[in-house]
Amino acid sequence: MAMHSVAEMAASISANLKRIAQEKGQPLPVDLDNKDEVKAYMKANNDKHVGEWNQRLKRQKFDHVYKQSLWSGRTPIAFNFSSWDSSKQISKQNAEQLKQKAQQLAQQMLTPDDKPFNVMFEGSPGTGKTSLAIAMIDYVRHHGYRWGYIKHPDGAEKYKRYVDVLFLATDEMLELVYHSMDGDGQARNQLQQVVKFAKAADVLILDDFGTEGGMKGTIRPVHKTMQELMYDINNARFGKKYTIITTNNTVEELRAMYNVKLISRLIPTNGEHTLNFNGLTDVRSKML
Repeated sequence: MAMHSVAEMAASISANLKRIAQEKGQPLPVDLDNKDEVKAYMKANNDKHVGEWNQRLKRQKFDHVYKQSLWSGRTPIAFNFSSWDSSKQISKQNAEQLKQKAQQLAQQMLTPDDKPFNVMFEGSPGTGKTSLAIAMIDYVRHHGYRWGYIKHPDGAEKYKRYVDVLFLATDEMLELVYHSMDGDGQARNQLQQVVKFAKAADVLILDDFGTEGGMKGTIRPVHKTMQELMYDINNARFGKKYTIITTNNTVEELRAMYNVKLISRLIPTNGEHTLNFNGLTDVRSKML
């Protein structure tokens, strides 16, 4: 069997491609006799495929992070700004203003070089705090990107990347803490994953923050392990990531539950980033 050199094989392939192009009446995308053109063409196509592959990987990571969310009752909730019905409230104007403010804050989170901030939704149960918080991350997930950087010897290269989002119901997290302390290996592994992604997510919702410290009139310090984990999460995020907190409690009650250092890092210093829902009707109770 005759052996062919690389040059001979390349010449044969080139001849076949020219013949096929002539038979189909279609021009070749590049002059096969020009080595520089062929090399440039191959590199461009390779870069295109690598770019598409990288985008698929980024999308998979984006979806994977959100799937690690810890929902109340372990049931994911879908909600967006168009689903917010202000007509259900006695004060329609107040309800509409809260929606508009939440949407503005979500848009601010998509400003590429904006400094991250925290948002707090406070007020009575059932007034829509969780719904608007989910609407914010829905908006961010489907409209936004952040800047990422790849370090090269000749400098950093800037690129767009998806915004990672995580929803974390703090009462469910406390249950994982208790189960892991009882020797439940599956709960321990899930807790480790939740903490890992909560530290890294671009936008994190801490939903019903404070329920783990008891109801009105029965406020107590939160379990030490839960306090430590929450502090680790927020210490990693402080000044670097966006965090949205929904709570039925007052700031004073939260301080009675958690270490003051944690609360000081969570509560927004900008009054425009705190939305008060106390004037709204408990819509959830009407649906039961």
